[in-house]
Amino acid sequence: VGLLRMGWVTNFLSHAQVSGFMTGAAILIGLSQVKYILGLTVPRSDRIQDYLQTIFDNLWQFNWAEFVMGMSFIFLLFAIKYVSQRYGELAAAARLTFLKALGPLSVCILSIVLMNIFKWYDDTTGLVINDKQQPLIAQIGKIPKGLPEFTVGWWVPLYDTSRQMVLAVLICFIDICESISIAKALAQKNKYQLNATQELRGLGLANLAGAAFQCYTTTGSFSRSAVNNSVGAKTPLANFVTGIVVMLTLLVLTPIFTHMSSNVQGAIIIVGVAALLDYPEFIYLWKVNKLDFVVWNVAFLFTIFLGVEVGIIVSVCVSLLLVIYKIAFPRITTLGKLPGSTVYRSTKMYPNAEVQPGMLMLRIDAPIFFANIESIKQFVREKVAFSKKRREEMGDHIRFVIIDMSPVTDIDSSAMHFLDDFIDELASDGIELVLANPSQQVLLALKRSHLVKKIKEDNVHVNMADAVDHAASVLRHEQAGGSYVI
Repeated sequence: VGLLRMGWVTNFLSHAQVSGFMTGAAILIGLSQVKYILGLTVPRSDRIQDYLQTIFDNLWQFNWAEFVMGMSFIFLLFAIKYVSQRYGELAAAARLTFLKALGPLSVCILSIVLMNIFKWYDDTTGLVINDKQQPLIAQIGKIPKGLPEFTVGWWVPLYDTSRQMVLAVLICFIDICESISIAKALAQKNKYQLNATQELRGLGLANLAGAAFQCYTTTGSFSRSAVNNSVGAKTPLANFVTGIVVMLTLLVLTPIFTHMSSNVQGAIIIVGVAALLDYPEFIYLWKVNKLDFVVWNVAFLFTIFLGVEVGIIVSVCVSLLLVIYKIAFPRITTLGKLPGSTVYRSTKMYPNAEVQPGMLMLRIDAPIFFANIESIKQFVREKVAFSKKRREEMGDHIRFVIIDMSPVTDIDSSAMHFLDDFIDELASDGIELVLANPSQQVLLALKRSHLVKKIKEDNVHVNMADAVDHAASVLRHEQAGGSYVI
């Protein structure tokens, strides 16, 4: 996907969708670490209701020592983060910004030191869980030493190729959605531009390299990205350094982490994802845009109640449906002339805009093509019929329908067939169609389809003012008793 420069497809991941997904995923990731803080031995879940039920069903395992130690680490991490943010910007205390990065490292070292001094991993609480004594403080345990084996030989031959291809495409789609959503969320939070194509290329290379060493499919990890963000990582160099440290740790340092408490990793991840809870966006969207508010809630609710994968897929589908809806039902505005000017604006937005006698002025705010032509047909025909009836009741006969084409960047064959029929419909009622400010591309399409001749070249103008002046001169000529001939 990256080699084909298809990063543009990620543009369909809206800000509201990314924010809702990020908030829901942050809650799930945070809840998944609560078991380490409470000292519970429970299976992993993917949905909030499963997490909560599992936690409440196993509260009998609650370990006060784990809770006190875990909460102390959380408090310490938040305190370090607050100090680094509160005083780090001061010139005299610029060195305090390093506290943000040192926070997780400090609690890890503190955990290792305390566990090795007091041997809490050897003490027990007296509870028996899964035929094992519950330790006073659970430890990480032994980490296998060495690097993964080289497994390129596993690539061929492929078995059940069709099924593997289907699974590969599905995994690819989910991985792209998750990774780009996380990347977009962090880009929005930290105010930098995301190159989606470059991101996809990086993911592709990472998966290719990882596949040579029996690695699990690679995506942007939400929890680790949150931790990286919380400690102030700014460039890929941070991940490079992390990779080198992990490699050295696997080769020579794994024994050091054997007795590190499990609650310290829970504390680090909880503090990391807490920064990604985007609840202000929830309030902002409610005030600003109700459709985006719906997208935010769909992404959030489906993510926390049905899991990250389902949440990302459903929210992407809802975003795409909204895109299709906005394309299929473009805004069509009735225009009027602002008093004392040659400017034409919406009569709804500007109630004092003057409706010109004998004219119905409209503006179509979208390209006209097969996806929206039916809704445009229906609206324009209904508007013409309604305006004609109302004007006649007021003693005003519509002689011209003037369409401002400036927002119409393109038209296709469906649109041209509509215009062809529409010209005939209007002519049968003695009404002429006038176009204002068509783009070069639209005008070229009209000429190629010979519609310009049918509309009449004098009825195509470079702006609304000229179009209205032309229509007004025709009306004056007709009212004077002449027959206007083009």
